[in-house]
Amino acid sequence: MTYVNKAGELRLSKNKITDLQNYKQKDKLLGYNLPDSGKVPGNGGIGRRLLNNLIDRKWLLLGMVLFTLIICLPTPDGLSNEGKYAIGLWVFIVVCFLTEAVPLPVTAMIIGTYQVVAGIHTFQEVPRTFMDDAVVFIMGILMLGAMLVKYNIHNKVALFMLKISGTRIDRVVLGMVAFCALSAAFITEHATVTIMFPIGVGIVSLSGGIKKVPKLGKLMMLSIAYGVIIGGIATPSGGARNAIMLSFLSGIGIHVSYGQWMLMALPLTLLLIPIVTYWLLRLFKPEVDDLKEVLERIQQELNADGPMTSQAKMALTIFLSVVVGWVLLSRQFGVGNIAMLGIILAVVLRLVDWNYLQQKTQWGVVVLYAGAISMGKMLVSTGAAVWLAQKVLDVATALEVTKGLSLLAATTTITAIVTNTMADGPAVAMLGPVFISVAELSGTPPLAIGVATSLGAAFSYLLVIATPANAIVYGPGFLKASDFLKAGSVLFLISLVLSITVLAGIWWLSLGIW
Repeated sequence: MTYVNKAGELRLSKNKITDLQNYKQKDKLLGYNLPDSGKVPGNGGIGRRLLNNLIDRKWLLLGMVLFTLIICLPTPDGLSNEGKYAIGLWVFIVVCFLTEAVPLPVTAMIIGTYQVVAGIHTFQEVPRTFMDDAVVFIMGILMLGAMLVKYNIHNKVALFMLKISGTRIDRVVLGMVAFCALSAAFITEHATVTIMFPIGVGIVSLSGGIKKVPKLGKLMMLSIAYGVIIGGIATPSGGARNAIMLSFLSGIGIHVSYGQWMLMALPLTLLLIPIVTYWLLRLFKPEVDDLKEVLERIQQELNADGPMTSQAKMALTIFLSVVVGWVLLSRQFGVGNIAMLGIILAVVLRLVDWNYLQQKTQWGVVVLYAGAISMGKMLVSTGAAVWLAQKVLDVATALEVTKGLSLLAATTTITAIVTNTMADGPAVAMLGPVFISVAELSGTPPLAIGVATSLGAAFSYLLVIATPANAIVYGPGFLKASDFLKAGSVLFLISLVLSITVLAGIWWLSLGIW
């Protein structure tokens, strides 16, 4: 656990530094102040309270106004009334995703309820749109991550990484970026940040505190966040956005296996690992060159837990078996079913119990992405996705961007910009069905456009709110919001260029995707 001394340095107490729960009270520890809400001061008066309520709900009101305008306008040619109602909801949900005017899991509930009330689907049909292999997959990943944390396997792996990387600062950073990338590819960014965030804070603290080594603090935090970002593109389990895209592609008869996705996307992750490392080391040249004493202290704490127990080894075996199953059997059984098989086996063997899984699983995340998938299916079934796609294609044609790699470049860039203003999963849920329809109408392979859209949704380098990893590493106060723009703008452009030219333009061409 950390504390702040009189000199303003972040120090370690005798408690372990590798428990993320120690940082849940970081706002109190570091004395953060919440931003001004914009409310009119004072408590009295009905008018003043009403004004404050309106200020509180300004984004919700904006979404409702836009929704009302759309459904009240005459239905355009080529679009059904149900399609117009679907687009109205789509715009409202986009506002909610951007501003969190309504808690995001509640936003997902609105998606289902609205479809019934608006007569788009019956109350028997809507629940079926919420249930998808991708939803089970997301739930399984969260549960598998919780199982690894229970047996401290994540910290053992981190210790192994630190031993391999050595103590020179450039090697430590390379090790952190590589570990975060490869870990996030299989156990999601939440579990990866759980592993590395306390270690990054501990390295800064043991090096003298953020006042003494501010560049080291920035370097550690951004190595974690950006490592997670570039790793999430490598596999379907790297993020819910990938699972959502798999669902959309499956809906038009394109079934992408776990191994096929890795073959298409993993090379980009491998290219970006050294690039991210080099850029961060150049931008934030650290105050120290060697971390031998610091890493020895961390390794002592991790070694104090002793060797892995038999139960921990069984849990690790189950997880690795699930990963192998994803690679070899996902086309036959689905990634969700394979993940659930691993969880069922862990429960039967009493490695975890249901109460533990129930407490540790982020059910709001499951509901959110179930709703996002349902919205995508609604846009497709009502014809709204095709209508929107035609409008996008009309604009693209006017700009002489009609098909092939130029169209992929446009859709990927749009997605990458949007994902920095909202969560990556909702960005894919919003744009995926439209861009897939654009691909079909233009004669461009939907597989290429779909996977590229999902990759673009991962490039959330620029803003604190763009991804949970950014928000978490921002928490200790080591970074300014401008640091994300400063470091991320270059990586954003590099990632876009590489994904369009090297990955899609060369690698996918050699694979026969085009």
